Amino acid sequence: MNKRSMRILGFYQVQNMLVQLTPSRLSKEIARRLRPSSDETEIRQMLNDTEEAYLCLQREVSTPFGGITDIRPALEKAKREVTLDGQECVDIWNNMERYSAVQAYFADRKDLYPHLYEQAQSIGEFSFLSHKMAQVFDQNHQIRDNASPELLRLRNRIMELERQTKRYMQSVLQSKEYQKYFQDVLITIRNNRYVIPVKQEYRHAFPGIVHDTSASGSTLYIEPMAIVNANNDLQAARIGETREIEKIFRRLTTQVREKYTDLYESTLCTGQLEFIFAKAQLAQQMKACRPDISKSGLVRLLQARHPLIDPKVVVPNTIVLGGDYRILLITGSNTGGKTVSMKTLGLLVLMHQAGLFLPVTEGSELPVFRDVLADIGDEQNISQNLSTFSGHMKQLIYIIKHCSANDLILADELGSGTDPAEGSAIAIAILEELYQKGAYVMVTTHYNDLKNYAYRTEGIENAHVEFDVETLKPTYKLRIGSAGSSHAFSISERLGMPKNVLEKARDLRSKAQDVNMEAILTKLNNQVKQVDEEQAELEKRLQETRRLEDELRKENEKVREKRQDIIDSSRREAVDLKRGLRLEAEKIIRELKEQTKEKLTEKERTKAIEQARRAIQQISLPEAQVEKRDPVDLARLKAGQQVYVNSLSGLGTVTEINCKKLTVSVRGMTVRVKASDISAPYLSEIKQEKQAEKKEATRSSYRPIRTGAVATEVNVIGMTGAEAMPVVERFLDQALAAGFSPVRIIHGKGSGALRKAIHAFLDRQPFVTSYRLDDAQNGGDGVTLVYF
Repeated sequence: MNKRSMRILGFYQVQNMLVQLTPSRLSKEIARRLRPSSDETEIRQMLNDTEEAYLCLQREVSTPFGGITDIRPALEKAKREVTLDGQECVDIWNNMERYSAVQAYFADRKDLYPHLYEQAQSIGEFSFLSHKMAQVFDQNHQIRDNASPELLRLRNRIMELERQTKRYMQSVLQSKEYQKYFQDVLITIRNNRYVIPVKQEYRHAFPGIVHDTSASGSTLYIEPMAIVNANNDLQAARIGETREIEKIFRRLTTQVREKYTDLYESTLCTGQLEFIFAKAQLAQQMKACRPDISKSGLVRLLQARHPLIDPKVVVPNTIVLGGDYRILLITGSNTGGKTVSMKTLGLLVLMHQAGLFLPVTEGSELPVFRDVLADIGDEQNISQNLSTFSGHMKQLIYIIKHCSANDLILADELGSGTDPAEGSAIAIAILEELYQKGAYVMVTTHYNDLKNYAYRTEGIENAHVEFDVETLKPTYKLRIGSAGSSHAFSISERLGMPKNVLEKARDLRSKAQDVNMEAILTKLNNQVKQVDEEQAELEKRLQETRRLEDELRKENEKVREKRQDIIDSSRREAVDLKRGLRLEAEKIIRELKEQTKEKLTEKERTKAIEQARRAIQQISLPEAQVEKRDPVDLARLKAGQQVYVNSLSGLGTVTEINCKKLTVSVRGMTVRVKASDISAPYLSEIKQEKQAEKKEATRSSYRPIRTGAVATEVNVIGMTGAEAMPVVERFLDQALAAGFSPVRIIHGKGSGALRKAIHAFLDRQPFVTSYRLDDAQNGGDGVTLVYF
């Protein structure tokens, strides 16, 4: 990518924001090296990484990053066989622990973040080396006494010599003979040897070696002659300790050198993962999202915000480029946001091709550009004898010579800095050349000739930034589809231009040839703004209407379901009442049989009983309230369509249409109904029907084995108590009416909860004389036999 364009558009400022979010020196280096790519595969990979890290930050409580040290200098020392020091070894040990944590973290989440998991696989396995480090260093990063047998022996020797030396020194200090010689009654150390502070005047009275004097010269630090050999032995032991530690570090250095490649690659991999998560943090900070890569070459940035402008004051704009036009000409007032809109597009393109998320809304898309070339700002240079116009022309000439198809060209104030007529002509010629090269172009201008050129030329579109003529301030909103006025008079008035000067200017302007165009543009833009406001208001009202419609539909659905629940409850109560009456009647009939054995003949008795039973069966139940439904349009009705059959109170599927007669499949039955007997089903009924079909398919084993038309057993294994009771109740009614006894209820063993629920139900049924569990050969605890 063009470095000048990256500087002008502010890419390096965004890059610095990213650097601030990276936690380690290595990840900061990677962030500083970040550059936009023009390879679609690479861009897609970078965006995939950022997206997975973004999701990870949203989902997970924490991430395993932080605390990584740049150990590359230490690794290079080990590679050259230069012995590492203690801190370098500790840094490598800490890093290996972090590497293992990172690898384990993504191994546990490889299905959620496959791209990050794949990168984490580059981290090596360092358990052996880490174990060796742990044998040398403790948790406080101090060298253990038992890091080696020799070190343990030497440290024990040092401790013993120190105890002996201190014991003798204490005896000297406590001696009454020497008390007057001492400045302080304490033991101190000079030159790594134990000494006693002695007053200057007793220098020759106390035998020993002087190692140091106090700042005032009144105190001498003397090593008593009697402990010189002990101090010598202590020094020798300490030197031996230092040499043994060096041997230990040399061994560790050799082991680090053997793992050099794995450690180096793991360091780079972890730094790269830290950098990826920094990109995700930047996306969160900007409230950004991932745009799609456009296959059609369309630029569509919805509600795009410039990432370097304060989010509290930035005005989002929708930028569209490509499709019917590849050149967008932006006009409007100064300080109105023309350059900001152009810089927003350029910077977001650079960020996108660097694998960063963009401050736009979902649905945005960008193609992959080969390069971004910008001519923004004043390139006047006195030392090079360049005027403003010359500076612009020099950059535009470079752009024309080097641009090609799939480049994005951004030019501010095209053709300005010279005679307006000549500048307009040059600008039009440049636009035509760029269009022929196939580039995407966004330019700003104040020239009316360019506005007219855009209106009458295919492939070029006008746009403008709004200006509020009432407040005399820009709104910074970009409007694509019409050109705008520069509003020079309004801006000058706001800035305090004298009225007489403005009036003279307006009078001169009114005599210009293109004054009508300015008036037309102003009127047109006001109309466009009014239409946009009305459209926004209509959309707002439409959304509110849809919301109210949804709420009303839900309320109606609740009322309908509640009413249906009340009706169904009433019908269930009536069915229970009828069943109770029937059972009571059967009891009465049995009593009548006993009482009339001798008084009536067999034929008369049978006739009376049958009359009583028919009377019971003729007891009517309350009919369900018939709800008025929408009729079905027979002209559009097709086979396979679901309808509601009024007479059967259920849904059915049309299998055949014959004039006003229909063949409908309802609950496994095929019936012929009149067209007037069908209505439109509710959406909720269709959903319930589909759910019922799924349950029926999974519970095919619950269908009872039948003898003739009535079942002798029912299988309710897998049902809950609430699901099983209606099935068992219906089965017992059919069996009782058919005269079967006993019958079998197959409920399975399981936890026993279903069996207990069924037995409790049987206890409440007056027509059940007894029940028991079946024998072991026929099901045992999983089957109940019921006797009527």
